[in-house]
Amino acid sequence: MPTTTAALAYQARTTDYDGAVSERPLTAAQADDLIAWAIVEKDKVVPDTDRSGRLSITRTITGWTTATGTDRRTLRRVVRLEPTVRPRRLTERQYQDLDLVAGQEDSSSPARRDRGRVHAGFCAIPAAAAARLFAAGWLIEDPDGTVLVSFAGRVAMVLHQHRTETGHMGTHKEIVRADGVRVWISGIPLYLARCSCGHRDEHRYEAQAAAQAASRAHRAAHLRAVFA
Repeated sequence: MPTTTAALAYQARTTDYDGAVSERPLTAAQADDLIAWAIVEKDKVVPDTDRSGRLSITRTITGWTTATGTDRRTLRRVVRLEPTVRPRRLTERQYQDLDLVAGQEDSSSPARRDRGRVHAGFCAIPAAAAARLFAAGWLIEDPDGTVLVSFAGRVAMVLHQHRTETGHMGTHKEIVRADGVRVWISGIPLYLARCSCGHRDEHRYEAQAAAQAASRAHRAAHLRAVFA
């Protein structure tokens, strides 16, 4: 029998169509079911662009206000998911363990849990390390014993891969004055958008805020790809 893990991955805050607000905790499996269903139903699943790991799921409906009326009305239901464990707590070793499990998901022998250890291919995650990943909601176990990386775990992995950086470069240059003397003159510094994954934006920004926005846009694109 597989071990059932009920780790809480998110705190969900729902603003319903009528404006009523409710909250409830979600296990990693419950959150995955909610997100997967939202993707199938083509609801809008939007991760925050910072490193918080928060998500918004928005369902929009439009219909007639009355059975015989001609006026149409649009209503929205928004679920905000706040992770119970901050993704930035993911360590390099934990990232490698999650990557190990993710790499087996499409194979004929996906990762499985046996006496606490998670076996993935020819490798295994020790029981204590695996327990921490389950407790954070980053790993889930299907009823058949298959171990998968949850959506919360995938977001944590992306945020670990894409730690944005903002560098700068000087634009000083050497000139020759009319009297033949060579001197350096100061220029406006240019800012660079970079990422820990190795991405380097070719553009040079005059404002640091613009470089930071470009870095966040790079990270946001990878976060959105998790829910594509």
